[in-house]
Amino acid sequence: MIKQVSREPYKDEDNSNKHLLPYNFYHTEIKDGRPDTLFHWHPELEVTYIYQGSAKFHIDYDYFDSQAGDIILIRPNGMHSIHPIGKQEQISDTFQFHLEMVGYSILDQVSLRYLQPLQNSIFKFITVIKPDMEGYQEIKTCLIQIFDLVKKEDRHFELLLKAKLNEFLYLLFRYHYTVRKITDDAYRKNEKIRQLIDYINQHYDEILTIESLADYIGYSKTHFMAVFKKHTGTSCIEFIIQVRLSKACEELTNTSKSILEIATEVGFNNLSNFNRQFKRYYQLTPSQYRKQFKKIKYIQPNPAKTKSI
Repeated sequence: MIKQVSREPYKDEDNSNKHLLPYNFYHTEIKDGRPDTLFHWHPELEVTYIYQGSAKFHIDYDYFDSQAGDIILIRPNGMHSIHPIGKQEQISDTFQFHLEMVGYSILDQVSLRYLQPLQNSIFKFITVIKPDMEGYQEIKTCLIQIFDLVKKEDRHFELLLKAKLNEFLYLLFRYHYTVRKITDDAYRKNEKIRQLIDYINQHYDEILTIESLADYIGYSKTHFMAVFKKHTGTSCIEFIIQVRLSKACEELTNTSKSILEIATEVGFNNLSNFNRQFKRYYQLTPSQYRKQFKKIKYIQPNPAKTKSI
């Protein structure tokens, strides 16, 4: 039986980084529609290997359902989300690291020709490498070796880890899984949406209107709605609801606050609307959700696929 696992770092229970290297390793098991990773971005490169099962990935402009054996690549600063598909399960490992780890800030030929263009979004990745694609076995072997190194953390593992990361990047370039990115106009829009997502995550408890958000990034209301939907696959209103409900789930499972207090804190000014939206996304009332998942340390939300309100 697969146990419920939140997407948290593999080791280091005291939450300190003992090796001071800019990476994280995650083991993720999706079961019963959880966890659901909402749209976000980060400056680190991220690579995931799917051991079994399937989930829906959205990476920049690409949408696809993962399959066992897939190697999934997310460029630095690439916007992405990972959603369960109904009750399907998925088991995966993810290695996330900053290019500083392999010399991004050193002004040499490697940094100037490969690392800086990748970090600065001049290059992007082919998002998924499948078992029948060129170079797959070499890339998979290198990736599994990277996973093993960070799981075991044997003596002097840091030296070999850096070497393997360079080898991994070499293989991506060699087999043409790193390509020149989208147009400057699309890049600017991507940057603005990332900026807006950060703003929503910081101000979800405030009054957020389409007009104010469009004005925040300098777009007309109509253009803003079209660009947001194109980049994220959902409407801005739905995304705000998802963020607020995900925060509410954290409070429900980790605190004893009243449901009214939680609803108000995450940005709902009407308890009945909060209850209606919560049940629409989770098929449970907030009270039922708290009762079912209270003993689990952390549960990410599972917004159901629904049409806009």
